[in-house]
Amino acid sequence: MGKARNSGAIAYAVKDGAGGVKHWRKILAAALVAVAVVILAYAVLTPEPDVDSTDHPGMWDEHMTYSSANVGLIAVSIVVIVAALMIVILWQDYEPLSPAMAPPPPVQAHLAAGPPAEPGADAAVQPRPPQTAEEKATAEAAHNYLVLRLLTGDERLMFKTIMDSNGEALQKDLILRTKMSNAKVSRLLDRLLEKGLITKERYGATNKVRIKLQT
Repeated sequence: MGKARNSGAIAYAVKDGAGGVKHWRKILAAALVAVAVVILAYAVLTPEPDVDSTDHPGMWDEHMTYSSANVGLIAVSIVVIVAALMIVILWQDYEPLSPAMAPPPPVQAHLAAGPPAEPGADAAVQPRPPQTAEEKATAEAAHNYLVLRLLTGDERLMFKTIMDSNGEALQKDLILRTKMSNAKVSRLLDRLLEKGLITKERYGATNKVRIKLQT
C-alpha cells in the first residue's frame, strides 16, 4: 500500500515537473515574441529620409527608405517570431507510458532482448526457424508498444484503444470507448493514417480501422 502511494506521488511529481517546464517554455517563447515585435515595430516605423534632387533641379524631393540596419532588424525579428511560434505549437514533450498502458511481461522481455544479432562476415548464414503464432503475436505487440511510446496525448489513447480491440475496431465503437466526439475521433484517425500507423476502410455506415502490420 505504501509502495503504491509512493509510486503515485513520484508519477505526480514527474508529471507536475514536466508541466512546469512546458509552462516556462511558453512564457519564454511569449517573451521572445514580445521583444521581437517591439524591435520589428521600431525598424518599420523609423525609416530614414532619402534625398533625391535629380528629378527637380533646385528642389529637394524627400523619400523615405530603410537602411541596411533596419532591414536586418526586420529580418531577424520575423525569424525570431516564427521560431518562437513554432516552438510553442510544434514542440511535444515525451510522455512516459502510464501503468495502465505498460506492456505485458512477454512483450517486455521481447523489447528488452532487442533485435537479433547479425552474423559476422565469415559466419555461415543459417536460415531462421519460422516464427510460431505466439512469437509472431508477441513481435507485433512489441512493435505496437514501440509506436505507442512515440505517440502522445489523444493519439496515444486512440492507438491503445485500437490495440486493446485486437488491432482492429469500428469507428463508432471507438467513439463509445474513448468518450470522444465523432469529429475528434475522425481527426485522430486521419492523423494516425497519415503517419502510416493504421488502415481505414468503409464498413457500412462507419469505418473499420486496423493497425498497419509491420513488413
